[in-house]
Amino acid sequence: MTEKLIRTDKDYIAYLKLNDNPANSLSSEMMGAIQAELTEIDTNPSIRVVVFESASEKIFCSGHSLTEVKGMMSDKDVQAQEKLFAQCSMMMKQIQKISKPAIAKVRGVATAAGNQLVASCDLAYGSEDSRYALPGANIGLFCHTPQVAVSRTIGRKATMEMLLSGQMINSAKAEKIGLINKVVSSADLDSEVEMVCATINQKSAEVIAQGKRSFYRQIEMGLTDAYAATSQNMVKNLELNDANEGISSFLEKRQPEWTND
Repeated sequence: MTEKLIRTDKDYIAYLKLNDNPANSLSSEMMGAIQAELTEIDTNPSIRVVVFESASEKIFCSGHSLTEVKGMMSDKDVQAQEKLFAQCSMMMKQIQKISKPAIAKVRGVATAAGNQLVASCDLAYGSEDSRYALPGANIGLFCHTPQVAVSRTIGRKATMEMLLSGQMINSAKAEKIGLINKVVSSADLDSEVEMVCATINQKSAEVIAQGKRSFYRQIEMGLTDAYAATSQNMVKNLELNDANEGISSFLEKRQPEWTND
């Protein structure tokens, strides 16, 4: 683990803190560190939720390192450019593929691929002073890859407005268009995210993992295929011991005892 990414585990939660001040950019090194942590977290039974946060109060994540990108342009190294953006795409997909829910806890600004990171997480909560942008067009580099995650989160019109204007939106608008789940005061942001994590951790980890996989598979399908796939998932879910325990505890009016407890 690099010092640019600090991991802290507490109460079944893995906190991944971006610590590459001042920009908290998604350099190749930073993304590699995140990928390595996500790989370990995915199979770690003592972790049930992963939270992305920033060591900076001003910048959550600024996106790709423009210094790194500029160097590749100067060297005319197309292969390095392709590798960089492929790595970013793989990391964003990994966030959604891992079995544990991922939450973005946003203070400060999240721009370009940093905005993509917020959109790629399963849930996102932002402080009142958090801001968001897809500003690539402002510097002649359209946010091609960030638009994938953002458009699938907030829809076409809202994404195009962010892409074409390149302007910052405040936390209230981010909540309104669905980029984040909730705006919270900066003082209450930590406790809000901890409460959300605690609520998730009360559920069966196995059921949550199966449900997350099911969600991202069906969301890309047509209606008929989605119902067919999720009907099969319902049957597979019923095969779990925790399904039997959950239904039994509900009927018997008692607290369930999950296999992961």
